[in-house]
Amino acid sequence: MANKKTLPERFSNWYIPLICRHQYKALAFYLILALLFAVPILFKPGLKLDADLSHLLPEGTPSVKALEESYQRFGSTDKFMIAIQSEDVNLVVALQDSIADYIHKNWEGDYVSTQVDNDNQFFKDNALLYLPIKHLEHIRDNLEDLQLEIGRKNGPLVVDLLGDPSADSTSSSTNSGTDSATTAEPAKKERVWIDENLPQELGLPDEAVSAFAAFFKKDKADSVDIAKAANEEEEWNPKSTIPTELKNRLIGSPRPDSTGKILYNGVVNAKLIKPSTDYEFVTHILARTDSLLAYFSSKTYPVPTRFTVEGTYEGLKEVDEVANDSVFSFGISLVLIIFLTIFFFRSVKGPILVTASVLYACLPTLAFTALFYGKLNPFTVFVASIILGIGIDYSIHILGTSQKLLHKYATLEEVLEHAQRKMLKPFVLASFTTIAAFLTLLAAHFRGFYEFGVVASVGVFFSMLTSVLVLPVFIKCMGGIPKAPDNSLLPKSWDEAKILRFFKYAALAGFALGAVSLWFAQDVDFEHNLRNLRRVSTNVTASKNKISTKVTRATGKAVTSTPAAVMGSKPEQLDKLYDTLMVRLHVEHDSTLGSFLTLKSFVPPKDSQEARLEIIEEIRDLVEARVFDRAEGEDSVNIANLRKLSSVEKTFTAEDVPSWTLDLLREKDGSYGKIGFIYGDFPSWDAHALHRFQERYGHWNFDGEELRTFSSQFILSDVIDSVKKDSFRLALVIILVIFGTLVISFRKPKLFLAGCISFGMGTLLTLGLLGFLTDMFEFGKISIYNVIVIPMSLGIGIDATIHMITSWIGDKDLTLRQLMDTTGRNVMASSTTTIAGFVGFLFTTHRGLKGIGDLACISIAMFLVTSIIFTMYLCGSWLKKKQIGESAKN
Repeated sequence: MANKKTLPERFSNWYIPLICRHQYKALAFYLILALLFAVPILFKPGLKLDADLSHLLPEGTPSVKALEESYQRFGSTDKFMIAIQSEDVNLVVALQDSIADYIHKNWEGDYVSTQVDNDNQFFKDNALLYLPIKHLEHIRDNLEDLQLEIGRKNGPLVVDLLGDPSADSTSSSTNSGTDSATTAEPAKKERVWIDENLPQELGLPDEAVSAFAAFFKKDKADSVDIAKAANEEEEWNPKSTIPTELKNRLIGSPRPDSTGKILYNGVVNAKLIKPSTDYEFVTHILARTDSLLAYFSSKTYPVPTRFTVEGTYEGLKEVDEVANDSVFSFGISLVLIIFLTIFFFRSVKGPILVTASVLYACLPTLAFTALFYGKLNPFTVFVASIILGIGIDYSIHILGTSQKLLHKYATLEEVLEHAQRKMLKPFVLASFTTIAAFLTLLAAHFRGFYEFGVVASVGVFFSMLTSVLVLPVFIKCMGGIPKAPDNSLLPKSWDEAKILRFFKYAALAGFALGAVSLWFAQDVDFEHNLRNLRRVSTNVTASKNKISTKVTRATGKAVTSTPAAVMGSKPEQLDKLYDTLMVRLHVEHDSTLGSFLTLKSFVPPKDSQEARLEIIEEIRDLVEARVFDRAEGEDSVNIANLRKLSSVEKTFTAEDVPSWTLDLLREKDGSYGKIGFIYGDFPSWDAHALHRFQERYGHWNFDGEELRTFSSQFILSDVIDSVKKDSFRLALVIILVIFGTLVISFRKPKLFLAGCISFGMGTLLTLGLLGFLTDMFEFGKISIYNVIVIPMSLGIGIDATIHMITSWIGDKDLTLRQLMDTTGRNVMASSTTTIAGFVGFLFTTHRGLKGIGDLACISIAMFLVTSIIFTMYLCGSWLKKKQIGESAKN
């Protein structure tokens, strides 16, 4: 019974001799297996990238339900535009119509509606019917005030024409002292007829605003000096060069270059059936767009003309850039890992062996992902780089252990057999701890964490399995193990006592820094500035080639807001929403509410229109008086406009409104009136402000029914909220799992406490460093992207401690120098190569993804340093105190 072999011994005694006898057959077997793994990755089902964050939220999330309903009822709220630029303004107009016709004929089933000409004549004719009573009364009061001003200025003749008998009694007093009256005219009063923000506050679309433009205060932007504008000496108004009849149809003109050439920009807007986050649909649409652009670009035009795709559907490039980033970061990490392993192993064969092993482990990991999920998300897309860094640890340890055993055994078979047998237990313990840390993500509500936890766990398992099964085959087929490096990581003059003394002082310094870290740890913060999570724009050439599609209001204010779509089952619910929003905007003066748009914005209630008609009639009677013929300057222009606008005599209904306006609210079935849009007025990059806006405007209940409210910003807000709730809670769960794993692994209280001290100090110092960087440099914050690093760092952080302690207690004759030069070297190699696996993230242009690399490199490096220092100190002073004491005496 005493000679009964353990399971690892029996397995090693069977497996290693088997592959040594049939090394090339074993190699062929694993190569064929690799080809089989490649099938689901490349062909069927094939790995795809899904960058839509809404797919990572729980299905019951309100914003996700609203998103699904909005696609079913309304189509996409994302913008798709074909932009046109030419020197010939009439050619741009003609091409707009031609492209719209092309879409109608060839894109059936992909679009809901198109928009080219936004004629606003209807709004000009009925402008006063849109104004609330108080604003109409303000116009009437302005007319009466102007009437008195003209009367005082022009004398009794005007008063007689007006037929105002009360004025006769004042004529004598006016005539007395005429000398002074004529020599000192009263100062002209500046009047505001209509507030320039009113059209937006009423919820009218951009194209309707110019109906009121004549009443806004004029500025120099209406007429621009082309030469000065070309030299950027004068502010440029994009609409200044557009003919009056086309101002609502064309976007405008870009600032002219040094030649003074004027170009005209126009767009064809299309509302499509699916959003810009649907990778397959966008691929399909852009393929059709390429055909459209090729068709129109192939024609001959009298002047140079070009076309581009603008709007959020061009965002497929963002998905492609994420995919390119993943390949680029993988390449950088791979090269760096090769150089690091060359440094640690002092050979070329060593890096080839360990790199080939971990690359092989990536194949079954990606194959599992393809079969189980069918796609990669923004978190799992970098799994190959991550596994490259994490998984190589096992190959490094088994190769390093084999090198250490070369001088003990005569044959390669014996070396591999004993190395495999020796490493199985620490491999199982280390992989179990790391996998347990990743699998705690299964408790997360955010599916991005859930999927990453599963894929990363599978990757760790296959990395461990590959190092045990496949790496020995590679070693045998490549002719053996490279010689272990002879150099020591510690000065040769140091004896065991001096080595212990060095790590003692280093540990005391670590404890002191830990006390300081307690202060800074409280400053660890979550990233709420969304600008720090977006891609940095580096493609200057592309931006120059783009055609500007920014719409500019008649007031000169650019529109950049993203609406929240509110969907009800009855038009009456949206009418109540309109009334509620009017109160919040005009009575409560909610600063976060910019404007809103419902059917009631286009079609005021009939009773309201009738009440307004009464005031409009008073305005019409006033403005027709001949006294206003003597008005001057802007007052004269406003009087002329009011005489036209006040001619309206009847109310209107939805059937009278231009069709393009109803298309803004039209659903797929052709109905309208049951959907509305709310525009916020807050910094779109501020996650706190976004969350407050969602809380106030994302929940509506009318007639006992919950209305769905969708916004792409709400999706992001829910992602942030879900990640924040999951992250710190999961960190605590992971720590408990790791402590539980240490109890099971080490069993003895002294070993458990040693592992806890090393792990705890690593955690504390990491938090302290992150808090310090946040406090001093606003760097190192936790975000929705790099939060996945937390469980990974904690899981990896304990691996080094497990390997060091296991090696120390497994060999009674092992000295501190030997521990450092063998297991310590392997731990340093594995941790630095793990860091290298994340260095590739630092070279991405996406700041959110770059944050993954920042946090991973900082935390893993800190855990490496603390594991080496505290484990060496505890092993020498506590776990083997007698042996070190004897060595010190000698």
